[in-house]
Amino acid sequence: MKDKSAVILFAHGSRDPQWRMPFEAILQSVKQSNPGLAGLAFLENMQPSLSESIADMVRAGALEIKIVPLFLAVGSHVRKDLPDLLAQARELHPEVKITASEAIGENQTIQHAIAQFALAQST
Repeated sequence: MKDKSAVILFAHGSRDPQWRMPFEAILQSVKQSNPGLAGLAFLENMQPSLSESIADMVRAGALEIKIVPLFLAVGSHVRKDLPDLLAQARELHPEVKITASEAIGENQTIQHAIAQFALAQST
């Protein structure tokens, strides 16, 4: 089997089904730019959960999975919940390298893009 990598976009989730639309659009953009495996996962109220999405990627042959937290601020979900979920996933799938990037809100490029968007709204 050829080594495969995967990326999972991890968001909070909502009871409103339309809330996921921007994340689906981001996922489609990732899939268009990246030949590897890509998927979504949600912390609560939506499916798939992070553990379900990781299991899907492992079944598809992923040996390396990068979780990208789509959170603008680092609160308890990123600081506590995500590490706990990653530890559980690593225990279930010890043959797979599972890591997480910084939350998108911590990234200077994202911060700059939001600032530019905010500035454009005032003109």
